[in-house]
Amino acid sequence: MISRLEETAQEVFDPEIHLACEPPTKKFTLEDLNLQPSPTSTKIAATLPFPILSLEGVRAYRRALFSQEVLHHCGGSPAPGTLTLRNAASFSSFISDFWSHPKTTQLLSEAADVPLKIVMSTEIGHTNIQTKGGSVSEMVSQLNVEPQTTKVPLTDEDRAYDPLKGSSIIPWHYDSYPYVCVLMLSDTEGMLGGETYIKTGDGVSLKVEGPKLGSGVVLQGGEVEHLAARSMGVSERITTITSFCADLPRVYDSSYITNLRWYSDRPTLYKQWTEYRLEKMKREIEHLQEQIALSPTLSDLSQVQKFAQDQLSYLKRTARQLIPIEDCESIAEKYGPVRNAFNLWEKAQTVMGFEQRVAIVTPHNWQQGNDLWTDLIETQLAIQAGRTIESQRGRFKWTKERQYCMGDELLRQGLPEIFLSWLDATGMYRPLTL
Repeated sequence: MISRLEETAQEVFDPEIHLACEPPTKKFTLEDLNLQPSPTSTKIAATLPFPILSLEGVRAYRRALFSQEVLHHCGGSPAPGTLTLRNAASFSSFISDFWSHPKTTQLLSEAADVPLKIVMSTEIGHTNIQTKGGSVSEMVSQLNVEPQTTKVPLTDEDRAYDPLKGSSIIPWHYDSYPYVCVLMLSDTEGMLGGETYIKTGDGVSLKVEGPKLGSGVVLQGGEVEHLAARSMGVSERITTITSFCADLPRVYDSSYITNLRWYSDRPTLYKQWTEYRLEKMKREIEHLQEQIALSPTLSDLSQVQKFAQDQLSYLKRTARQLIPIEDCESIAEKYGPVRNAFNLWEKAQTVMGFEQRVAIVTPHNWQQGNDLWTDLIETQLAIQAGRTIESQRGRFKWTKERQYCMGDELLRQGLPEIFLSWLDATGMYRPLTL
């Protein structure tokens, strides 16, 4: 039986052989979860796991994923025991063809009850691998094309694990893009954990069972807050994820690339992000043109005014996410990982004299002339009007007694790199990190 990596070769994707097209037995709507819809949301929040790949499809996908070219170009390790493969579709025609095939798109679109479109090629098949090893080479040595069936004995501590009280793979969060499909490439027989928990509108956490080998779930992760429970009892856990947006006119997605800038190839990410966003705007313009062409006159000017406001907002978010590459690099060199920005902000708000320290940073001594200061004023006015505010971490209404400030605005927009620079200007960064 072929199993070792060096003995494998990719093959051509064939939906008749590799797909296992079965619809999900249950879907959860936003209404089911007591969640209010937004202008950027669609009806279905999540599905139960459903078959996507046949066993032959799983093997072929793993062969493609574990090819030397993909491992060489796409492998990275954020922590011991965790291997990530990113941008695999650029080095594997099988992975690219599988996710982009019309039958795959149809299956996932029917699961979501809306036509779906892949956001960009770098987001095809992002893969997370949990296995043994402290380095990339050690983890790669553990990989086989055949899904591993070796079980790891569970301890009493493992059996008592509660992801809502203890640690999780990924804590409560929103995804970078509207929809994700999470596909399981490992044998989960005997696995404990691995579920997704969704925060409902009434505060109760809904548990969605994890997918089995070859199955996947569709989640509107950009709109619903969720976490991923740790998995135990198995020697490997491999999930591959592709991000989508709803391919519908006048549905503006809530995407951010905040979580991607620090570990992606930024020139590639920025190019594809900009193309993806401009393509959406192009289609919106064409859609409005088609509507206007159907009428001999244009009497409803509010339609055009609303359209212009939507485009301005969408374009501004697109541009704000493009932090100059040299700035990202210099900030990372000076302050280290940006992942701790939110924790630092929580601590900063408990510092004595917090509001006085915040007030000393003005447009005259930090980021003079930057449009972010205008953004801050606009958000403050929206808060005064009692409006719900969109943010990289979901929608909110400002309820704190203190004034909304630049630190809040930078994190709202998903700009932790710039936030660290601002926090340093307040004089609070160094004491908080000692």
